[in-house]
Amino acid sequence: MQGRQRPVVGDLDGLKELWESGGSVHDRAGGAARAWMCPEGRVAAVFPDVRQASEFALDRKAFFPDRPLFRLAELPLTLQTIGSRPLLLERGETIRRWTTEGGVLVATPGALMSPCLMADGELPVTCGEEYARDRLVAWLERSGYQRADLVWSPGQYVLRGFIMDVFDPAHALPLRFEFFDDVVERIGAFQPSTQKTAAGLDSVCLHSLSGAQAFMPPALLPADTRVILYEPQSIEAQAVSFHWLWDELCSEAHVDPVPSWDEVFRDLARYPRLRVTRGVDWTEAQLDVEELPPFKGDFGAVLRLCRDLDRLGCAVCVYSENARFLDGENGPFAQTPFVEVRKGALSSGFVDRAAKRAFISDRELSGVSARASASEWRAPLEWRDRLSAGQLVVHEDYGLAVFRGIEEIVSAGASMDALVLEFAENKRLLVPVLQSHKLTALAEHQSDETELDTLRGSRWRKSMEKDKKRAQEEARALIEIFARRELERRDPLTEPGELYESFVRAFPYTETADQLKATAEIMEDLSGPFPMDRLLVGDVGFGKTEVALRAAFRAVAAGRQVCVLVPTTILAQQHYGTFRSRLSGFPVSVGILSRFTSRSEAGRTASSAEEGSVDIVIGTHKLLQKGIKFKNLGLLVVDEEHRFGVMHKESLKRTYGAVDILSLSATPIPRTLAMALRGLRSISVLSTPPEDRLPVTTFAGPWQTALVRKAVACELERGGQVYFVVNRIARMEEQRRMLAAFFPEAKIHAAHGQMPERELERTMLDFYAGAIDILICTTIIESGLDVGRANTIIVDDSQELGLAQMYQLRGRVGRRGESAFAYFFYPEREELRKETADRLEAISTLTDLGSGYSIARRDLDIRGGGEIGGTTQHGKSRTGGFSLFYRMLEEELDRLRGVENRLTEVAYDQGGSIPAFYIPQEGVRVTLYRRLLQVVGLDELMALMGEMEDRFGPLPEPVRLLTGLTAIRNCGAAFGLRTVSVRKGGTSAEGKLDGLAPFLKKKRGWTILGAHAVGPGGVPGASGLFEALREAAEAGEQSSSPGE
Repeated sequence: MQGRQRPVVGDLDGLKELWESGGSVHDRAGGAARAWMCPEGRVAAVFPDVRQASEFALDRKAFFPDRPLFRLAELPLTLQTIGSRPLLLERGETIRRWTTEGGVLVATPGALMSPCLMADGELPVTCGEEYARDRLVAWLERSGYQRADLVWSPGQYVLRGFIMDVFDPAHALPLRFEFFDDVVERIGAFQPSTQKTAAGLDSVCLHSLSGAQAFMPPALLPADTRVILYEPQSIEAQAVSFHWLWDELCSEAHVDPVPSWDEVFRDLARYPRLRVTRGVDWTEAQLDVEELPPFKGDFGAVLRLCRDLDRLGCAVCVYSENARFLDGENGPFAQTPFVEVRKGALSSGFVDRAAKRAFISDRELSGVSARASASEWRAPLEWRDRLSAGQLVVHEDYGLAVFRGIEEIVSAGASMDALVLEFAENKRLLVPVLQSHKLTALAEHQSDETELDTLRGSRWRKSMEKDKKRAQEEARALIEIFARRELERRDPLTEPGELYESFVRAFPYTETADQLKATAEIMEDLSGPFPMDRLLVGDVGFGKTEVALRAAFRAVAAGRQVCVLVPTTILAQQHYGTFRSRLSGFPVSVGILSRFTSRSEAGRTASSAEEGSVDIVIGTHKLLQKGIKFKNLGLLVVDEEHRFGVMHKESLKRTYGAVDILSLSATPIPRTLAMALRGLRSISVLSTPPEDRLPVTTFAGPWQTALVRKAVACELERGGQVYFVVNRIARMEEQRRMLAAFFPEAKIHAAHGQMPERELERTMLDFYAGAIDILICTTIIESGLDVGRANTIIVDDSQELGLAQMYQLRGRVGRRGESAFAYFFYPEREELRKETADRLEAISTLTDLGSGYSIARRDLDIRGGGEIGGTTQHGKSRTGGFSLFYRMLEEELDRLRGVENRLTEVAYDQGGSIPAFYIPQEGVRVTLYRRLLQVVGLDELMALMGEMEDRFGPLPEPVRLLTGLTAIRNCGAAFGLRTVSVRKGGTSAEGKLDGLAPFLKKKRGWTILGAHAVGPGGVPGASGLFEALREAAEAGEQSSSPGE
């Protein structure tokens, strides 16, 4: 249709001729406009990739929450999943529900090319009805379900006493059935990641996996279906890629080949269809919609746009998840009554000229959008605390051993569990579960090279004695340093007010517990008389920037200036955008100094910093130059701290004296971590992942061209982007030619530090905006832009990189709740040095979420911690037991400073346990033991007890004894308990009991005599003390709350 005027239309329904001929329509807006313009009725909406399909589904639900919408899942292309009957059945159930209920079916070419199964066997289960559990298990086995320890993936089931968990693929969540004898007393759905009940149900139908029939989705489309193909050229390219990937796997996975896209399209051509594209060429009509520009924190421009649209007669609607924008009384839109503000998230804003409607999203308002990620089954979070057979552990008294499982032992006539450790010479040690705090689990498993310690040998004992002596010497030196540090003073910052609270409420995500704890620690530091020097360690994407923003806002509100020091120009640009977006609408000014800043602009920023008219300055090493001065610097934030030399930070300390310092890093340099662990600096750790985060699957090995091609194809097929890291600029063109030959449709660009600054900036911003598919780059992206769509990184010549560098590179991907992949290759026939092999093993082994702290600890073991008072960043480790050494040092420091032991000493004859009749699965019991003994507060312990009751039923007596002893040991010291003895014949307690006595007196059988208390033995004694601790804690909270 080049050269001819296209008709402009307000909706797709009126294009009857184009529906019949399969014509093309030009859509200038894309994004959320697709969901708004999609017609009612039964529609199959086909998108090139999973990302675009997911965005459309979320946008459609935001606009029309009551209209039916279904997503036909694309099978993950792995050997384990392409033939998975549960996943195929789930796809069939999606199509069955769509054919019954109507609405929109959202699909990708891969989703339409893969088979599905239609179930033909059902078993209804209703609350109050009788079902023999053994027969129900037999039906599940016959129907193709697989027994598992924990149910989190479709097709799994487990029976634990009177509780049965089943994940029927026809249901969105797994199901939990609670029996009273053989009567179903309760049915609920639970979240796979937390294993906690999410909703109650009256009745359900379980579907058989074994008798289902296979179909291709196009054969199941009802006669009244209309098909819309969004970006048809991209759909065809992605279909070719999906077909190639399936063919690579199908013979090995023993599944049938899939039809080509041409065959699938012939089936779709039987239905009315439209092609919708953002390209202009060959389109026959144009939708009367246009996209909105992003304003990235310039709220004045947003308000001007709203007023212009209102004058044109457009109804303006804002969709936001930001509490500040949703505040109708005091929010930024309070003075614009013609703007409707709704809670929700859109992928982008647009104007519908025909309907005179305009929609603005968080992306335009602030550049930050809190979009939910695509639904994926998430392995249970508690798997991070797993201890599997063959895993290495360190026992603080005996040294390195291998964990072999758990064994039941009898103590004082009662059964209890013990962890089985194997040392050298096949000698075994049984460790009662209440002593498992003496064990430190390592990420590695036993190998041929593992040298275990002996139970009788003196090597470990001598090593620990040497470390203890060293800890005592360093503790005395540290006490002197503490004393000198406390001579430095500065005025405490004013307390945060309502403006700070508004800033906190405006955060569009839910904070993790670690974020809240770290923020509270920083706020306490800022309120004190001594300058803060705190290290904030957190995995990439775990929310360090938000914690730093809150610290910066507090400093600015108190009249101080903030300097944010970053290692690279690209990261400076990212932070500048993030800070401006997050501070939009607040009276805080932000400036930037970097290579990308023009000379005149840099001069203005430097003058503003000296005059005090700019509140926050973000920059690279330029901030350390002599011409840069601040009028009233109060806070220095050092991001990616491991990238700076010691002298960089010390020079700023010397220049500005008693300034607060907050250092951020996912992998702090060994000396920094050693300083924090030794008590020279405060440390906060963000180890809790955001709720939608998945671990990055990591591979380290010799170069494999076939694997590289497959990895890139998989990422592009799902609509993602790829980082391809090449250390040598000379090799970039060779790798670009290889990738271009494999992926001629892909947009491939290079980025490295020798490029002109503006070209580098433009390339990185294009990649950020999604205009580049594969970025061939050097390690310049190690501290680069946060690109949500980039979820595969391939690193060539990784043997030349340090562990922290590899970890930072891996942190570029997996930031948006999608499964991500990191590949670290080294030359095929190269022999690696031991230290290099150790690093590659560490990066591929330490893949759990929040492992940045562990990576740095492992780096300490490989490189050592450096000189404590000098400027050396690392040096050889004197022992391998850093974890235990720092625990000793901490205890010695506490002793010298008069700090009492933080754990209550507990003696017992029956330690409690988690019986096998309650939880038969050994792995689940070990994990729960570890979680129980790691709790740090009564609230956390109560939450865990509630979770156990929800998952496994009422707590039996041995578990109640175990939880009581755990509460006393972990939490009793805070209430004055020094020692407690729980015996069968009675319980005794000693300590400062003033705060506990009023509550303990009320318990049956308890007598208080000054610093001593005696009461009943066994479970009643432990439970009585536990309840008194809880009541004392609640009373303390009430007395400290406002208005009390």
